[in-house]
Amino acid sequence: MGIASHELKTPVTSIKAYTQVLERMLTQKGDMREAAMISKMDAQLNRLTSLIADLLDVTKINSGRLQFNYTWFDFNQLIAEVVEDLQRTTQKHTLFEDMQQTGQVYADRERVSQVLVNLITNAIKYSPHTKEIIISTRKENEEVLVGVQDFGIGISKEKQERVFEQFYRVSGVKQHTFPGLGLGLYISSEIIKREGGRIWVNSAEGEGSTFYFALPVQKN
Repeated sequence: MGIASHELKTPVTSIKAYTQVLERMLTQKGDMREAAMISKMDAQLNRLTSLIADLLDVTKINSGRLQFNYTWFDFNQLIAEVVEDLQRTTQKHTLFEDMQQTGQVYADRERVSQVLVNLITNAIKYSPHTKEIIISTRKENEEVLVGVQDFGIGISKEKQERVFEQFYRVSGVKQHTFPGLGLGLYISSEIIKREGGRIWVNSAEGEGSTFYFALPVQKN
């Protein structure tokens, strides 16, 4: 799987580069309809790139080669940056920040960002008929806590324990309409565990879900 994922990355990266150049050329020529179609193609390439990245991370996790680069960083600043970037990707949802003072954290900034991106994009995907998503932070003792709350389809109690399993996708008529490999939450869970933290979910069917993770301010 790892070799296949690496081999897929190169042609997909090249196709994406050509796609972006073609979109700019069509836009400059005023061919807006064609440019819009190329833009949709580029969005699908982004999805493919994300899937390949997930497969690569799974192989690294399973072989114990997932790397971490630890540094001190402003936790709330990272949250705000991720929220700002993801807000640009959705016109339907509004991402609200409810952040308390958290200060500096010693962790892998990019990996924490990866987890947050996954939780927020999941919240967007699984709440197609609602508009609000709330991202909250707070500090308790020597941990920082993050919550990502949506008001979407929710998860039944008996299935909540399995959502962090590799390749697991919640079964059900509603959930079958959403694409994905069932890797994002597994990868997020493994990252948080390796950071010495915790990850969990509170949810009810039809009422939405809140995914939480907590990280130690400083690794022991």
